[in-house]
Amino acid sequence: MILGIIGDDFTGSSDIANNLKKNGMQVSMYAGIPSSNKEALLTNIDAAVIALKTRTIPIKEAVSESLKALEWLKKAGCRQFIFKYCSTFDSTKEGNIGPVTDALIEELNVDFTIACPSFPDAGRTVFYGHMFVNGKPLNESGMEKHPLTPMTDHNLVRWLDYQTKHNVGLIDCETIGKGVKSVKEKIKNLKIEGYKYAIVDTINNDNFEVICNGVKDLQLLTGGSGIALGLPKIYKKEGLLSDKDYQIPKNKTNAVILSGSCSSATLNQIEVYKKDNPSYFISADEVINNEKLIEDVMKWIKNNETLSPIIYSSADPKIVKEKQTQYGQEILANKIESFFEKLSNKLLNYTFGIFISAGGETSGAVVNGLGLQELKIGQEIAHGVPALWSPDSKCRKPVSITLKSGNFGQADFFKKALQILKE
Repeated sequence: MILGIIGDDFTGSSDIANNLKKNGMQVSMYAGIPSSNKEALLTNIDAAVIALKTRTIPIKEAVSESLKALEWLKKAGCRQFIFKYCSTFDSTKEGNIGPVTDALIEELNVDFTIACPSFPDAGRTVFYGHMFVNGKPLNESGMEKHPLTPMTDHNLVRWLDYQTKHNVGLIDCETIGKGVKSVKEKIKNLKIEGYKYAIVDTINNDNFEVICNGVKDLQLLTGGSGIALGLPKIYKKEGLLSDKDYQIPKNKTNAVILSGSCSSATLNQIEVYKKDNPSYFISADEVINNEKLIEDVMKWIKNNETLSPIIYSSADPKIVKEKQTQYGQEILANKIESFFEKLSNKLLNYTFGIFISAGGETSGAVVNGLGLQELKIGQEIAHGVPALWSPDSKCRKPVSITLKSGNFGQADFFKKALQILKE
C-alpha cells in the first residue's frame, strides 16, 4: 500500500477517498482504527483512509487517536501519509490541526510539512495565505458562525501559528506559478530559515500538479482533499497503482436522510427536499427533554418508510447558539449525536439499508450506529461526496451510504444522492 490518510472526521475522510478513487487509486475507508490489519481487507488497495472523530474533541485525545491511526497505517505498509482536515481549516485558536500535526511530525521524525487545505472544486482557495470561500473571505463566508469551530480569521498562516509550537511559513502563488523547481527551492529555504510548516496557496486545480510534484518526497502532508487530485498521477507515472477496480452493488432497501448540519448549504438542501417529501424536525428541546423521542420518531418513520423521509436537527445558527447557552454546548452536541447513533441502529434493524447523512459529527454518529468498519468508494454524487458501500454491519446487512460535509452539494443534493444510491 502506498498512501495512508488520517481524517479528522467522517465526511472529510470520504471526501479525500473520493478524490483518490476518481483519479485512479483503489481506496478503502475505515470507520475508526481496525483492531488489527487482519480485519481489514488490504489486498488490491492503493490507499487506506482512517476516519476519526477528532476535529472537536479535547486536544490530548485527538493527538492520541491520530498517533494510533498512524501506527496502524505504518504497520499496513504505507510509505507516505496525509493528515486530512476540512478545506475550510475548521479549528479553534488552540487546535486541533496544529497539535496533531506537531505530534505526527515528531513521531515520523520529519523536519517539514505543508498545510494545503484548498479545494477549488468546492470554492475553497488560498491566496497569499488568506482563505476564500466562493470568493468571500473565510471569516465572512458563514464559517464565522460555525457552532463548534468558528473561523474568525482568514489568514491561515496566522491561524496555524496560534496552534503550533513551530514556525509557519508560506509557499505563495508566485512561487507555485514558477513551477516545481521553484516550490522545492522554497521548501529548502524555509527549512534553512527554521520553518517546519508552510501554508500553500492554491487558486485552481492546475496548481495541485505543481504542488504535489514539489512535495512528493515529503513523508507527511497535511491538508484538504484537493491534494488528492495530484498525487495519484505521480503514483501512476511511477507504476505503483493497482489495476483492479471495485464496483458498488445495487441496493433495493428503504432509504432515509439524517441531518445535523447547520450550514447554510444544508439548510437550503433541506428546504428544497421538504417541498415534496416527508420531513421530521428534531428540536434541541425535544432532544434534551423527550425521553420517548426515539420511539416517537420511529413511529413516524414507519408510516413513511417507503418515501425516503428526512429527519433533521439542523437549525439556524442563531437558534443553535441560544440552545447551546441554555443547555450547554457539549451536552447538547452529545445528546444530538447519541440520538442519531441510536436512530440509525434501529433503522438498520428495521427495513433500511440506504442512509444519507449530512454533517461531520452526525455522520460519525450514524456510522457508529450502523456498526460499519470498511467502506468501499463508489460514484461521485457531488464534489467531495461519494457513494459508499459496506458489506458488513452490525446485523450483517449490506449498507449503502453517503456522508456529506455541511457546505457541500447542490440544492437538490438529497434527491440526486438517492438516485445514485438506489441504482
